Amino acid sequence: MNGVLSAVSIATLQKPQKRVKIRAQNEAIASEIAYTFSLSPLTSRILSARGFIPDDSLKNYLVPTLRSGLPDPSSLLNLDRAVEKICDIKAKKESIAIACDFDVDGLSGGALVHDFFRKAGIKSQVYVPNRFTEGYGLNPRIIREASASGHKCLLTIDFGTTNEKELLLAKELGLTTLVVDHHHVQTLPPADVFVNPQQAGCGFAEGTLAAAGLAWYLILGLSKALEGKAELHPKEFLDLACLGTICDMVPLRGANRIIARRGLESLEGTKRPGLIALKNVCGVGSGSVSCSHVSFGIGPRLNAAGRMVSGELVIELLTTSNSGKAEKLAKRLNRLNQERQATEERVKQKALRQLSERSTTGNGLVVWDKEFHTGVIGIVAQRLVEQFYRPSAVMGFDQGHFKGSVRGIRGVSVIELLSSLSSYLVQFGGHEGAGGFSLQVDAEEEFANAFDQKCAEMLEGIEKEPSVEADTEAQLAEITPAIVRELKRFEPLGVGNPGPQLLVRGLEVRAVKVLKESHLKVTLGDGNNAISGMMWRTPEHSALRVGNRVDVVGKADLNTFFGQTELQMNLQAVEESTSK
Repeated sequence: MNGVLSAVSIATLQKPQKRVKIRAQNEAIASEIAYTFSLSPLTSRILSARGFIPDDSLKNYLVPTLRSGLPDPSSLLNLDRAVEKICDIKAKKESIAIACDFDVDGLSGGALVHDFFRKAGIKSQVYVPNRFTEGYGLNPRIIREASASGHKCLLTIDFGTTNEKELLLAKELGLTTLVVDHHHVQTLPPADVFVNPQQAGCGFAEGTLAAAGLAWYLILGLSKALEGKAELHPKEFLDLACLGTICDMVPLRGANRIIARRGLESLEGTKRPGLIALKNVCGVGSGSVSCSHVSFGIGPRLNAAGRMVSGELVIELLTTSNSGKAEKLAKRLNRLNQERQATEERVKQKALRQLSERSTTGNGLVVWDKEFHTGVIGIVAQRLVEQFYRPSAVMGFDQGHFKGSVRGIRGVSVIELLSSLSSYLVQFGGHEGAGGFSLQVDAEEEFANAFDQKCAEMLEGIEKEPSVEADTEAQLAEITPAIVRELKRFEPLGVGNPGPQLLVRGLEVRAVKVLKESHLKVTLGDGNNAISGMMWRTPEHSALRVGNRVDVVGKADLNTFFGQTELQMNLQAVEESTSK
């Protein structure tokens, strides 16, 4: 690669410092919340700043329940038809081919349905596309194998909405087609039954459910239809449903919040040998399980299979009843994740070197190399966004042409960006924040320039620096272990429900230490009070110098290390203090 874009060196684009904002405060409502729900003033200020008032919606948020909080399955368009088709397959003693995506959402959804079918006496087999030889989505190989194996029905999970040709092939081969998906709908696919909250006339759960959540709703409907014919308990499958819900980064509110919350509770006491073994290799053990454990421990190991070899390993792990086999598979996934991390770092460093060797306007960043591992290009694109806060595309070579992943920033829609560049692409897909594509042969330079120019247009009038929004201002003395435990009531945390961000002003920097050449650990103080602070993936910060006074925004937590527990703030933003 030797791409030339123009204008300025990438060296002028350093990691931007986040600008600090603070939500509007309402002390009167905060006081009412504190009184009604017996919460601390700090927690109540956060809730009021997020728009809550002391009513049933806040009660449901603090104590989400399956019975009162979940929308009725009957309002999910076409779910009843999908249930009817599957019940018909069961009655005829026929079998179902389940095709699912190779990410955590698709794999957990596929494993969930496959395991439920087994317990319900429905024969099924799971097929997963190969990322490297087949790419994303339904493909002819899966369809032909399903037909040759004697299956009469094809159920897709986490793709199918855009697979018109493949669904027509399935029909030609006599397969009944059921699509369960959550991706953007432009035109209705030629499926016998199409379940997708994004289709016109649906809007179920605000259209935000992950595929694993939809899979859980499918078995919820089936369990009611099969009531009395089998001993089926949908709650037992929430441990799988929460994996895709958390890892696919859907908004954790409403139905998603309940699935994630109750799923995490189910995950703590799961009886699945695969999940028990996976928790052990992640160091989670038998204790409480948080969103962070799933996002940064369990999820990456599940994703590593599809990124490095095959997602079918995950289906084996999540559905096996053999503890010995589960332990071996979990250890293999752990090794694959370590391999993925090393590969990701190599690709990232090479991408950074390429950017440093050429000019760019700095509006949209594009790197490509035939040696880039296509299993990690999406992660590397995200790392470039984190470092430079610009839409970024990373491309690797596979089967005769470049395949790329794109990650965006706030205000720039990736699917809109790719749609505008479709003349350069063989195929593409995605959503607001991320997408993937296959590039036409020898179009790298033209695509890179067009990507950059389109990003320049889309960046007009939007913030070109990242920002962090504090929920409320706090005194250091307010941040205690008891408060941190109370703030756990905001969990599960994620998109649409971030962890409480506290603004603390006028803290003295008392110590600074660089960890693993990548992270900063600091000690911050105010009089007799002190707290540790961590800035991840930031080896240096101009404001963090011993003796400086700083204003910080971060999430308060308890960090336990070698049996010692201390208060810690995970810092999101640091500014020179204007406070005395």
